Amino acid sequence: MTASSNENDDDGRRRPHDGGHIVRLSINLSAETADSFKALLERKGLSITEGIRRAITVWRFLEDETAKGNQIAVIEQDESVRKVVLL
Repeated sequence: MTASSNENDDDGRRRPHDGGHIVRLSINLSAETADSFKALLERKGLSITEGIRRAITVWRFLEDETAKGNQIAVIEQDESVRKVVLL
């Protein structure tokens, strides 16, 4: 991991400077996981960096809610509710 304060995003765009440090991470993914992630990025038109930011934000939200004792659910189109079990 290396830290810098003013680099380009993975798609070449300049990152907004928020006064904090930018940390560059390198990760290893299975081909299947990488393909799934790339498909989601394409569907949403996001950069890899923005996709990772969003994934971390969602994960943090789910962890915070379950830590408070709350449950996560999906409301189906027919208004039925399905509980989501997180591993």
